[in-house]
Amino acid sequence: MNQVPCVPIAPMMVQQPVPQQPNYNAVKIDIHNPTVGTGIAAPQYNPQYAQPTMPYYEYPQQQVYNYPQAPAQQPVYYPPVICQPCPQQPVVQPAPVAVEPQPVQPAPVVVPAPVVEQQPTTIQQQNINVPSVATVPPAVETTQEQTPAAPAPVVSTPETPKAEAKPEIVPAETIAPQVDLNSFIAKLTNPDFDVQASAMEEIANVIKQSPEKATELVDTKVFDALTNIMNFDSSKLEGPTAEQSAIREKIMAGQEVSEADKELANKIAPKEQAERNKSYALFTTAMMQKLYGDEVQRLSNQTVPLTELPGAITVVDHLKDNPNPMVRASAIEALSYIQNPAYKKDLTTVFSIAQNDSDPGVSETAKAALEKLNQV
Repeated sequence: MNQVPCVPIAPMMVQQPVPQQPNYNAVKIDIHNPTVGTGIAAPQYNPQYAQPTMPYYEYPQQQVYNYPQAPAQQPVYYPPVICQPCPQQPVVQPAPVAVEPQPVQPAPVVVPAPVVEQQPTTIQQQNINVPSVATVPPAVETTQEQTPAAPAPVVSTPETPKAEAKPEIVPAETIAPQVDLNSFIAKLTNPDFDVQASAMEEIANVIKQSPEKATELVDTKVFDALTNIMNFDSSKLEGPTAEQSAIREKIMAGQEVSEADKELANKIAPKEQAERNKSYALFTTAMMQKLYGDEVQRLSNQTVPLTELPGAITVVDHLKDNPNPMVRASAIEALSYIQNPAYKKDLTTVFSIAQNDSDPGVSETAKAALEKLNQV
């Protein structure tokens, strides 16, 4: 077998090393002319020297795929050429580049920063297999500029959304009534005439002294109780005796009577108590009607018609039909109490008719009410 001597590699012209910044990025390493941040320029071949024409290794020139050829052309096999072993060249590893440790600024303590792994800074740490070079000049130690380390990225931990606090529902404060409505209704419906009279006097005093409290008494049940007192049938009740009536006539005539007669004359019969309560109910109803009308005027700026006032129809009926002159006079006074410019026309008609009453006391009362109404 023929031996072919190894063709020596032509000498290379080595340029002066040009300092450059080391590049440790394995992606950017030039695998044809490796520099690996050593600061040495890649060797340049001088074109004046002939390039080697023979390959370093000879191998049979055979097709990778064996497929039929034309019959006129036969494959040519070349004898193998064995290259003499080249003298072993010492392999010099490039000296590691000394890199000064970079000062690390402490990360601001806001939230925990993620741990960033340090990348290897030397060739040995990168574990890169660098091909050997024929002649390697001594490594030039370069000093890397100290650049301030970039601050660690601040990763804000999202706050866990807090459960929205439900609005506190404060129960409405119960306002205690200023008057005991049920107590007044119970007294007005009591069969005892004295209890009824006491309740109506108390209502009148509340309206005069504390109108704001009396508005709680403007209730349908109160008006109904007063209407029942006015409409109570007292015809079957016991009235004053003849003796009582005679003593009273003497007192009204100015005659002297004994103390015993005075006591007997002042004793009120059940029928008289019922009629007295009718007069009280007429007065109390008039005061409640005025309170009701004033409150509606204040809240809605409207005037309640006379016929729509609670109990107004009952009062007019007693003025026309009640057989007791005292009750009829009390009805005139009740209507005069609620007089209002809006009611002037209706009240004028009612009082004008009442002037013709058969009882002189009722007639005089109607005349006085009409004069008062004309001044409105």
